[in-house]
Amino acid sequence: MLKKLLFATALVVFASAMSAQTILWQENFEAGTTLPAGWTKQTAATDGGWLIGTTTTLSSSSFPIPANGSTNVLATNDDKCNCNKLNDIIVLPTFYLDTIPVGTPMYLTFDLFFAKLSYQAVTEGLKVVASVNGGAWTTVKDLKGRAFWVTPSGVDVSAYAGAPDVRFGLNYTDGGGWLYGAAVDNFKLLIPDNTLKANMAGVGISRYLDAIPAYLNYSKFWTGGEMFLTGTVGNPGFVAIDSFDLVISNGTNTVTNHYVASLPFDETFDFEIPYTVKQGANPVTITLANINGGADNDPADNVGNATVEGVTPVAGRKVVGEEATGTWCQWCPRGAVMMDFLTSEYPNFVGIAVHNADPMVVGAYDAAMGGLIGGYPSGLVDRTFNDIDPTEFENAFIDRMSQEPVVTINQNVAYDDATRTATVSSYFKFQQEKNGDFRVLVVFTEDDVTGTATTYAQKNAYAGGGAGPMGGYESLPATIPAAQMVYDHVARALVGDGFGGTANSAPPTNPVGTVFSYENTYVIPAAYDVTQMHAITMLLDNATGEILNAEQTDIPNLFTATKDIDQLVSVKMFPNPVVDEATIKLNLKETSDLQIRIVDAYGKVAIERNYSNVSGEQQLPFRVGNLASGAYMMSVTSKGQTVTKPFVIAR
Repeated sequence: MLKKLLFATALVVFASAMSAQTILWQENFEAGTTLPAGWTKQTAATDGGWLIGTTTTLSSSSFPIPANGSTNVLATNDDKCNCNKLNDIIVLPTFYLDTIPVGTPMYLTFDLFFAKLSYQAVTEGLKVVASVNGGAWTTVKDLKGRAFWVTPSGVDVSAYAGAPDVRFGLNYTDGGGWLYGAAVDNFKLLIPDNTLKANMAGVGISRYLDAIPAYLNYSKFWTGGEMFLTGTVGNPGFVAIDSFDLVISNGTNTVTNHYVASLPFDETFDFEIPYTVKQGANPVTITLANINGGADNDPADNVGNATVEGVTPVAGRKVVGEEATGTWCQWCPRGAVMMDFLTSEYPNFVGIAVHNADPMVVGAYDAAMGGLIGGYPSGLVDRTFNDIDPTEFENAFIDRMSQEPVVTINQNVAYDDATRTATVSSYFKFQQEKNGDFRVLVVFTEDDVTGTATTYAQKNAYAGGGAGPMGGYESLPATIPAAQMVYDHVARALVGDGFGGTANSAPPTNPVGTVFSYENTYVIPAAYDVTQMHAITMLLDNATGEILNAEQTDIPNLFTATKDIDQLVSVKMFPNPVVDEATIKLNLKETSDLQIRIVDAYGKVAIERNYSNVSGEQQLPFRVGNLASGAYMMSVTSKGQTVTKPFVIAR
């Protein structure tokens, strides 16, 4: 009865309205949480495989399904069950298409949320499959991954017009790993019309497109900085899109960018448009227009909006980011990437990597951090933004840099090479009247930390690239050998009374202009490389825990006790691992010539550059895109002094 009722009606409509879209069948799962009549599934999953429910009930912590405007959706969630979804198939009702003339264009469409992510070097998959006359499943289309609902997605099934017995299915696979899942809704089997349609989704303002996933948006940025307007143009219609315009307006200026594309049904185009941030609110509207030289039939989904706030930084402030991390933590590479980027981008950012349960742990520091965070990676920014992801550090940093400092800090560090004692003399001046219980905290950190033990190997969930780009880690294995890892910003010591600072180290009453000083000493262990260490002084408000301000200084006399040849004050290379381009940051006390070499693991000089009359702080870009992946050494020579740094090229 279903066969005759469904397709007798369809044939009448088809014959009388060749140019109009004809819906042959549809299902939206709003009738309840049991599978509709005729639907079946093939699964070995202990959770039942594909299930009907709300986006909330079918979600999990690592696979949150966004709301899509419906009550119910159909989804399979591998993250929630961590069970066997190697071949998890939902099967649609049988279609008897022998009444549809051969050659008739026909599409199976549905709304789709499927990110196609990777975990531990395994990537999940989702494909449309078909079976004719009860035969074996064959692949019709492998579906793309998107970090948002695609409405509609689908597949051309015109090849099945005229077939007497056809079953379509969606086949999800977790590849034998512990992956994420997929959700679908609003199925239709239809004969298309000739209506032109286009839409736009995922509009935002993003940073670091080549380093971290582009879907990470930012709400604040320094004035004059370059960001990117990002988004996706899609074709939900059945007429191919050949060209379109993106009209960008910030309320004052309007710019039109024209694109030539080839987008058939269900294909998409990702755009990245540079945008320079101005002071204050930057509301941006992007309108999709002039599609194939005209307008589409559904302009309501052709507009996207994004907003970023431009902030002008204040003088005299530095901001501390304390990142909770560990070599055992598979998602912690994004913390390392963000700390390196923030350090390279902002001289006012002070980064401290607080390790947990690995050879670099500082017990007291780790314990105190553990009481303020809920997981790894996460951290604190000025102990005001607490338990936030490292990807949120930049917004928090910029927010703090817009606030006039209560106190300014200067410091000197003296180092006795014979005793390996560093003496930190800190000087504080209150810029605002502030009374209370204030405490001085001094932390020592070290860059370029390496180790040979297996506990220095870094777990890496970004292996394979399924989770998006992540500073080169997507090109490294799921467990990165210790020999390939270099750790920066590593917390080495809390000096004084510990995490909360030293009691009675600052006056309680401070009118504007109040000046005081404080001195700490620290004997640097022989295992630590003094040339890579930094002293960080902070002033804390004990009542709130807030870091009011900070200062960071390298340890002086780093290379030799003979001061007349001590030219290089500091040398740093970032990011590490390197994909295509690295930056060498150095500071010279006197004008001198420099030689920089990149040496491979066999001792062969791969790159050599010479610079004349260099002085002061310098940031030198180094492109390594022509070099093979692997371990390298970078050496900087000045007046007979050579400093070497290990690094890894990964792509």
